[in-house]
Amino acid sequence: MPSTAATLVRQVREAMLRLVHPVEARISPDGRSVAVAASGPERAELVLAPVPAGLSGGSTDAPPPVLRAPARPDAPTDRHSPRWLPDSRTLLHIAEHEGPSGTEVCLAALDTVSGTVRTVVRAPGAVEELLVSDDGGQALLLCAADGAEQDGMHLGLPVRLGAVPAPERFAPGTGRRSLHLVDLAEGRLREAGPAGLTVWNVAWRGGPTAVATVGEDTLPAGYYGARFAALDLEARTARTVYTPHGQLGAPALTADGRSAAVCEGISIVAGRPVVADLATGNTTVVAGVEDATWLRFDDTSPGALWFAGWDGTGSRVGRTGRSETVRWSGPVTLGGAGYQPGLSLSRDGLLAATVLDAPGRPPEAVVTRTEGPGAWNWTPVTVLNAPGAPELAGVRTEQTHWSAPDGRTVQGLVLSHGGGTGPRPLAVLVHGGPAWLWSAGYAPGDVLGLAPALAAAGYLVLLPNPRGSNGRGLEHARAVVGDVGGADLDDVLSGVRHLIDAGLADPDRTAVLGHSYGGFLAAQAAARTDVFRAAVVVSAPTDWLSFTHTSNIGGGYDRTYAIGDPDAPQELIRRSPVFARGGSGTPTLIVHGSADRVTPVGQAHELYRSLLRAGRAPVELYVYPGEGHEFTDGGHLLDAAARVEQWLATHLAPRPAAAHPTAVPGDASPEPIPGTASPAGPDGDTPPEPSGPAIPRPVSAGPDGGTR
Repeated sequence: MPSTAATLVRQVREAMLRLVHPVEARISPDGRSVAVAASGPERAELVLAPVPAGLSGGSTDAPPPVLRAPARPDAPTDRHSPRWLPDSRTLLHIAEHEGPSGTEVCLAALDTVSGTVRTVVRAPGAVEELLVSDDGGQALLLCAADGAEQDGMHLGLPVRLGAVPAPERFAPGTGRRSLHLVDLAEGRLREAGPAGLTVWNVAWRGGPTAVATVGEDTLPAGYYGARFAALDLEARTARTVYTPHGQLGAPALTADGRSAAVCEGISIVAGRPVVADLATGNTTVVAGVEDATWLRFDDTSPGALWFAGWDGTGSRVGRTGRSETVRWSGPVTLGGAGYQPGLSLSRDGLLAATVLDAPGRPPEAVVTRTEGPGAWNWTPVTVLNAPGAPELAGVRTEQTHWSAPDGRTVQGLVLSHGGGTGPRPLAVLVHGGPAWLWSAGYAPGDVLGLAPALAAAGYLVLLPNPRGSNGRGLEHARAVVGDVGGADLDDVLSGVRHLIDAGLADPDRTAVLGHSYGGFLAAQAAARTDVFRAAVVVSAPTDWLSFTHTSNIGGGYDRTYAIGDPDAPQELIRRSPVFARGGSGTPTLIVHGSADRVTPVGQAHELYRSLLRAGRAPVELYVYPGEGHEFTDGGHLLDAAARVEQWLATHLAPRPAAAHPTAVPGDASPEPIPGTASPAGPDGDTPPEPSGPAIPRPVSAGPDGGTR
């Protein structure tokens, strides 16, 4: 008979799996309609919604409300990446469906008045970006070839348009990402990207000039060393404009093609905008803007730049070129195509659309005026989810902060449920990256989506944003370079002390859980301290030496964070949980996907075997078939949640006072690792998690080393 806590954990996770996630919202040029790409339990679809007359400035005929159930058996199973043509009637999008030979990807055009759809052209790969020229005559596709490697932000699985080849071939130059230009009137497609280079992201307004982040390496490791280049799409050449000191993303281009901008940050790319004059090559860092994730030049005001990004545990929107740079900020998450803050603007810039996700408020597409009365009051235009699932209704989210041992202020969120007095069992969930963050949202998804589920089950849940996280500026994000598992772990442990000292958390019933880089910190805490009674390590790097040779981001990620040198591996070994010592042993549950290429499953086996041989505490490993760096199968997610809840219930159960450890959090500091600082990591926030049928149970390695 499952316990009440186990039942609550399952109910909340099931409710989360039923959510429909609006991935991005695109407002039409005339500001009358919003097209939303929505990812639900079964498929990705397009939702069309009218903008309320009071915002759009006039009446509007509602377009077809929803493109859901396919009308024909061969209709696309997924529609995404909506892009309006200048007529505000035609909506380009990517349509995918399963054919006899695998996944077919097409560029399609929807007439939003008649509801008819036509195929424009078949794409030569998985479309990762769709851009439309300002005049509406052409489109530009950024396509990943079959077999191209995906990073942790995209599940850590290879792109598959057909069956997995046997044998699977790995060779230099395979799996490239390239650009293709489409003539929309004639349906012609030709390759337009620079020969021999991988394109990671791109901006284009039409004509022969585009700007992009490019590099020679086709693996995601190459993204960490990509440079900013001006592209000639006719000659298929690239000219380097800017070589960064970090990683680049979110490029933008002026309508005349003379100036460009890009965000320079670390790892997952929230950073400072850099503006480049493409004629002279001069570059300027935009002062006063940090943690930007989206950029767009304001066509109505030369030189001005719109931006959106993180702000602590919330989001902000701003515009340069005026006295008031930040136009709006709030304790919510604004979402774009990459699950990071972003906007879509009408042609005149007076209306903006985005996705808003906030505590107690399921994610929906919203619209606001950007000027005048009512500016920056977000108005929902979709109702994709019920106002609030009853399973999540009582979960409270509060902002908190504390001081690290060196005096740095650390921020985070605390989730709880119900009333009651006295300290509660504490679950500390550490996000990946590390240059990701916990932001205020309805149902935070990282670490198997366990935060709201554990809060509903009676745990006090701490979501810390230690140094290395986004939201506090580039210095904070870079403050782990050369010091992974050092001061950032101190930041997490001091958060535990903060809640214990406040009388909110029970020092004898604490657990640490982490995904990806957060799993690395959880494994370090479990091995080096006696602070926690239980640990859960999900999809984590555990041996930096083998990681640098086997991960598809190896050699890029570890170099970015100055973890160590493969030719002098002492530091790589020293910083690895498989070799960590210091504590007396923490019961550790390890969860991993068999197909993960960001932190290959061998990382989990190494940690399991090292802890098993040490013999200081219980350890179990569960490997889920077919899962990548992020889990997506609903059956697997529910199974993993149940195993985690059982692990915590077993090892955090009250015990006699005589058996309590003498050390309390704060008395057992991790053994020091010399270094300076370190930012981003092998992953990001969890994408929408479609439910699915239960499939084979994970391979379980128990304490006896066998399977069951």
